Amino acid sequence: MLYIKFGLSHKSNSMIKGIEKPFFLLFALVITLQALSSERFTSAQIDSLRKQLGKTGGKDRISLQLDLAEEIFENDDREAQNLAISGLRASKDEADNNLQARAYYILGRISAKQNKKIIAEAFYDTALTISGVSQNNWLKGEILYRKGVIKHERSEEIEALKYFNESLQASRLSNNFKTMGSSYSMMGTIFRVNGLYDRAIEYIINARLNYEKANSQEGKAWSSYILGRIYADLKLLNKGKDYFQDALAIYTKLAAIDGNEEGIAICMEQMGLLSWELGDFREAQTYISKAFLIYTARNSKYGLASTHKDLGIIEYSMGNYKVAKEYLNEALKISNEIGEKLGIATIYEYIGLCNIGEGRVGEGLSDLNKGLSIATENSQRRLQLNIYAKLTEVYLKLNDTKSAIQSQNKQIEIQNLILSGAANIKIEQLQAIYEIDKKNDLIVELEKQNEINVLTIRQHKTSQLIMIVGIFIVVVILVIVYWFNIKIRQKNAQLKEANAAKDKLFAIIAHDLRGPTGNMTYFLEHIKDSFNDFSPEELKKILESLYQSAENVNILLENLLIWAQSQLNKLVIKREKYDLKGIVVESLRGITPSAKGKEIALKFDLKDDLEVFADRQMVETILRNLYSNAVKFTQRGGWVAIKTEKKDDKYARVSISDNGVGIEKDALSKIFDINSNFHTPGTENEKSTGLGLILVKDFVEKNNGTIAVESSAGKGTTVSFTLPLA
Repeated sequence: MLYIKFGLSHKSNSMIKGIEKPFFLLFALVITLQALSSERFTSAQIDSLRKQLGKTGGKDRISLQLDLAEEIFENDDREAQNLAISGLRASKDEADNNLQARAYYILGRISAKQNKKIIAEAFYDTALTISGVSQNNWLKGEILYRKGVIKHERSEEIEALKYFNESLQASRLSNNFKTMGSSYSMMGTIFRVNGLYDRAIEYIINARLNYEKANSQEGKAWSSYILGRIYADLKLLNKGKDYFQDALAIYTKLAAIDGNEEGIAICMEQMGLLSWELGDFREAQTYISKAFLIYTARNSKYGLASTHKDLGIIEYSMGNYKVAKEYLNEALKISNEIGEKLGIATIYEYIGLCNIGEGRVGEGLSDLNKGLSIATENSQRRLQLNIYAKLTEVYLKLNDTKSAIQSQNKQIEIQNLILSGAANIKIEQLQAIYEIDKKNDLIVELEKQNEINVLTIRQHKTSQLIMIVGIFIVVVILVIVYWFNIKIRQKNAQLKEANAAKDKLFAIIAHDLRGPTGNMTYFLEHIKDSFNDFSPEELKKILESLYQSAENVNILLENLLIWAQSQLNKLVIKREKYDLKGIVVESLRGITPSAKGKEIALKFDLKDDLEVFADRQMVETILRNLYSNAVKFTQRGGWVAIKTEKKDDKYARVSISDNGVGIEKDALSKIFDINSNFHTPGTENEKSTGLGLILVKDFVEKNNGTIAVESSAGKGTTVSFTLPLA
């Protein structure tokens, strides 16, 4: 048996469209309609509406009936229909056109939900006539949008575009930003599906702007999702991924509120397909698997069929034909259950490719031809083109030149049909768009003229002008009061910080300074009283303790004085140009005895020709404190490493590392906070005030640098800071 294996071109955009187009179109309508709908009432709020119905009469009761019908029709269309019919009768008795129009509109929505499109259109037309009489532009915009949706569902795209455009005009007059966002979104979706990407981007951005005005998070998420789809189609994959991630972030927040994760799932699926196109099959599997889990939890058959198919194609791309067929057969089973015909052709295509990859060429060709037959029945020309390309490749490998040529000719024939068909679609659409734009321009001009008329009238209304001036004065006063309030808060914060600093200073003087000086006094008194009783070795140990106490006091006093000057803003920063290596070596001399005393090895990796522009004394203080800390918290026999390097064209970086005790993760955030009282003794009980690192951070920032700490408990610490290059 001839064994044939050939690769999948994962750069095929038409293939991506074939994979998820049916599910995308369904989800597009669901999400856009949800974005248009008002925020969903909770069950408690619906119960509250029911209670209010019993306490209210007249037109208020009719309005409440219609509110309740609109809120419950998705879950209980029968009760909603009864409420709407009852509200319609009552509104006729009251002779209220607005309520009548709204009742007909809600009956139209209920009929559309029941898939009675013709009846829904009749209700919408009646509502549209009545809303025109009552000049209710808000409701008019909603009705026109719904009529556009029905036309779109019937693939009557030109008519749909006209209704969406008319909805925009009515919604603009009534500031109905949410419906404007939904109309722009649907128009952008139509343009995108038909390849008019520049128009699609323009309309989706307009949709996003209006959703933001309406504070519709779901609308914003959907706009980002569509923009991601557009840029994915245009092969700008990274930009597409950015938009999918933006949509994913919003859908994640919404899911935390209402538990609906379908938005997360579609974003995950699209990001998986992008990863697949980029050849990162493992990442693609991760994303698609996450979407699969969400669809499983929600028992979404369309989603499960789509993700099974995606996972099968990914496994095929990795050469795992057996696993791929398991996924694809499951996708086929689910698709048949739900009557989803458009995706079946793709499934058979990849089952055939898997069989060919396993060497079952005859069986594989049979599956490919079955997929081709289904694609032909469904007029899926791009998919036909793709399958003919695969057949041509297989026949060539089998040396069946005649069949290969036939498949190649079919490719050319279908490609010509696609190109001519796309051209005809675009010409018709461009004409319709031209007419829509012409109407829009006329409306914009009329709106401008109307604004001019309004301004002219306002000029003659002195009382309104006085009111505006009065409001302005009040606003100015409020701004001034607010500004003073902010200043007072800032001053209070500064005073609080100063008090904290003062308390810290006194605490250090009272405890940390008294400790070493007390030790020195004790040892000196002990030597004075019992000098002749000590051996030379004992005296040497005592003198070493005295030296350590004196060194601690010296370092502490120096840090206290410098820190106090810094807090009082009396330190003069004298930046100058000098060699970084030289100052590192010079600053190290004072700490070498302590390191030798603990048998700590010092390692150096100092770059030549690194000149920095910073205050020399401050940098010396920074280095001394960091050296001292590294030695203090490293066990006897450990090591401390000092490294200098060029970070980029603007900064040099100094890193001081050790293999000492390290810092607990939750303590890292406290080491630079003067109010935290976080300080621990060294490995041989050396004193620590916590002031050194606070001073280091202050001095690094005063020299336009940054500081970072990386540490793990028991594994050592690395402190890095940067200084500007000269």
